[in-house]
Amino acid sequence: MLDYLKYLIQLILAPGSGWEDLEKRNPDPEEMLRRGLYPLLGIAAITEFLAFFYQRHITLAEVLVRAIADFGAYFISIFIAKLIFELYLGRLTSVQPDNRRVMLMTVCGMGLMVLIQILSNCLPWNLVLLKFLPVYVVLVLYKAVPYIGVNKDSELRFIGLSAAAIVAVPLAIYYLLYLIIQ
Repeated sequence: MLDYLKYLIQLILAPGSGWEDLEKRNPDPEEMLRRGLYPLLGIAAITEFLAFFYQRHITLAEVLVRAIADFGAYFISIFIAKLIFELYLGRLTSVQPDNRRVMLMTVCGMGLMVLIQILSNCLPWNLVLLKFLPVYVVLVLYKAVPYIGVNKDSELRFIGLSAAAIVAVPLAIYYLLYLIIQ
């Protein structure tokens, strides 16, 4: 998990260099998923329980709903993003995209989204700035264009596709689950 967090921090601080480092080291995306993203999802669900410390009239049921929504939304989104990339990413590259790199981009992008969720859960107030942090994740995904091998004329479509798959889908599922369960 520490290697995974190191890669995420590197992507936050220097996205271009982070993708280059991932290209050089070529870590196993399945291992990063099992040992990095899944435990991070668990931490995100656990941080929902911090609401007991800074909200007076919150119930256990509400906290459990939020924790399940956190874990479930991102867990489901991993597979939806994988499906979206398998269906549409080949149209944006000159050769068939490397599935290993696409999965690694998905795992790292989802990890950044989960870190934003953890940060949001840990703060006792609702900051508007936190709602705009997924835009930075889109910027980090834009820096993955050379890593994935996207054609120059397809960069904007790649950004739309990756933003939809990695940023919009988890947020939509989270709010949908939250509305359905409550």
